[in-house]
Amino acid sequence: MKIELSELHRLAEDLLSLPPPSRAYLADRLVDSIDQYAEPEIEAAWRSEVERRLEEYEEGKVEGISSEEVFRQARKRLDEARKISS
Repeated sequence: MKIELSELHRLAEDLLSLPPPSRAYLADRLVDSIDQYAEPEIEAAWRSEVERRLEEYEEGKVEGISSEEVFRQARKRLDEARKISS
């Protein structure tokens, strides 16, 4: 199915006006629809990495970071990157 860029923008605007739970559902479906194109070797490597990190966390080898702190750090880095690129 081919779609014009202007139609894609209109569709995106319509979808972004949906309530957050509906957008989350659609985002999940979209990600699932492209996951089938991921290379099996890469998927296996990510799965191993996730399992390793979870094991380290559960064994107390590493400490978790709150989502608030993660987002604070991400915002700070984005702000710094924007300043550099300006």
